[in-house]
Amino acid sequence: MAEKVEKVKPEQMAQINHEPPLFKGWMDVPAEIKPGVFCYAGKPQNLKYIDLPNPREWSPMDEDWKLPSNWKEIVLEGLRERLERFRSLKIFMDICVRCGACADKCHFFIGGGDPRNMPVLRAELLRSVYRREFTTAGKILGKFAGARDLDIQVLKEWWYYFFQCSECRRCSLFCPYGIDTAEITIIARELLNLLGLNTDWISAPAANCYRTGNHLGIQPHA
Repeated sequence: MAEKVEKVKPEQMAQINHEPPLFKGWMDVPAEIKPGVFCYAGKPQNLKYIDLPNPREWSPMDEDWKLPSNWKEIVLEGLRERLERFRSLKIFMDICVRCGACADKCHFFIGGGDPRNMPVLRAELLRSVYRREFTTAGKILGKFAGARDLDIQVLKEWWYYFFQCSECRRCSLFCPYGIDTAEITIIARELLNLLGLNTDWISAPAANCYRTGNHLGIQPHA
C-alpha cells in the first residue's frame, strides 16, 4: 500500500528556511531520503529491454539496494574513465571556489530549502569523492581537503540529490567560472546507471521508444 504523503500548504512554503545550518559541515549532517520527494526506481523489465545493468526490483526506502558486490570499484572506474575522456569534467572538479553565486538560482533549493540542492553543494557530493580518490591533497588530508570516502550512504545521497535536477543550466549561467553543473549531474547519473540505479521516469520512456517508437508507449495502430 502506498504511503500517504502530506501535501505542503502555501503558507508552509513561505516559511522555508534557506539558511544552511550553522556550526555544522554538510558532511556531518546525514541526508534523509523522504517519501514523496524521490523518483521511483526503474522497473526491471524496462532495464532489460534497453539492456541496462543490474535489472531487479528495489525501492529507495529499502535498506538493501541489491547492488553488485564490487559496486564501489565499478563507480570509481567509471569516474576515472570519464575524467580521462572529458577534460571539462576534470576542470569543473578543480576550479569551483564555492562562491555560492549559483545557490539561489536553483528552483529545487528555492522550493525546498535543502542545502544539498544548492548547485554548488550538489556538485560537491561528487567532488568530495573525486578529491579523495584522485587528488593528492584529498588522499593525505581527507576531510580537511573536502574529501570523503565513497560508501553506501554517499551512494544513496548521490541517487537522492542528483535526480533532483532538471538540467536547466540556470546555475551555469550565473557561475563566474562557467562551470556546467548540469554536466556534473549527468556524469553522476551515468555512474549510478552503471549499478542499475535508474529512475522509472527515465527508463520507462526510453524502453517505450525502443518498443513502440514513442515515449508514451502508444501502439502504431492507435
